Amino acid sequence: MKDVTPQTRILDINLLPREQRPAEVPPLGIALAAGMAIAVAAMVPLGFKAESARSHASTIEDQAKQAEYDVHGVQIELTQRRALTTDIETAKSQIAKLQKTQSLIQGGARPLSADLSEVWGWGFLPAGSRITTVTGTDTGFRVDGTAPGPLDAIAYADKLVSTGGFKSARMASFTPGTKGGGQFSVEVTR
Repeated sequence: MKDVTPQTRILDINLLPREQRPAEVPPLGIALAAGMAIAVAAMVPLGFKAESARSHASTIEDQAKQAEYDVHGVQIELTQRRALTTDIETAKSQIAKLQKTQSLIQGGARPLSADLSEVWGWGFLPAGSRITTVTGTDTGFRVDGTAPGPLDAIAYADKLVSTGGFKSARMASFTPGTKGGGQFSVEVTR
């Protein structure tokens, strides 16, 4: 007789229709799905880092544009400064030429402004004296004023020569006043 071993049969006792039953997924599919889930989960922080990097790059790009704009401004200012320096050098050379011309015209004499400041004072006028007018002449100028006496006017003329540095100064006239003192005129040669 034949030895008969009964074969075991798996009975499916799942009463659900096939559409509603859980999917039969092989273990390799589960491993792939798990790997995919882990990869997606790992990509989320990378996405945030990428967005942060884009934002940071945008900020740096804006800073670079601002720096480029600032450099352009500095270049413009440098160009203007160089132009002004050139203008200043040109003006200095023109001043030197004009001073040389002035020196030739004056024949080595002091500038008129310096002479006028010497005439108006610096302690040359005696006490009680004052200057009323200064007028120009061919060789210098004429100083009119009032003084307590003729000797004061002469002393003023002498101080202009000895201390003021003028070639000559002489009292041209003295007109006595009614209450003492009088009006004087001193001719000064530059």
